[in-house]
Amino acid sequence: MSAWQVVHGILAVVGGGTFAMLGVACVWPINLPRHDRPTGHCRLRPVEWPKAWTCGPPDEPFTLADAHVAMQLHCEHDCARKHAAFDALVAAGRIHRDSARRHRLWGKPW
Repeated sequence: MSAWQVVHGILAVVGGGTFAMLGVACVWPINLPRHDRPTGHCRLRPVEWPKAWTCGPPDEPFTLADAHVAMQLHCEHDCARKHAAFDALVAAGRIHRDSARRHRLWGKPW
């Protein structure tokens, strides 16, 4: 089997798969009735991308969604952005400071 036959076989498979996918896409129903639409856990959520890729303090106060994302991104270390996100979540009532903890994980005293 020569190299050209291998390349031809690969291109034939890729081309046939593309043709089949386009054929299915052309006949797939787009406007489903309300009761046939997926609901609940099947629905995709939009991705929340961070607005800055830094550990410095934010330029403006965090929104609630931005604070959640910042806490998830900076969970492994201690930085000014994590402190600002934590303060925003405390102010919103989403989390509470642990007053019984003797040894704080962060250097900032509450």
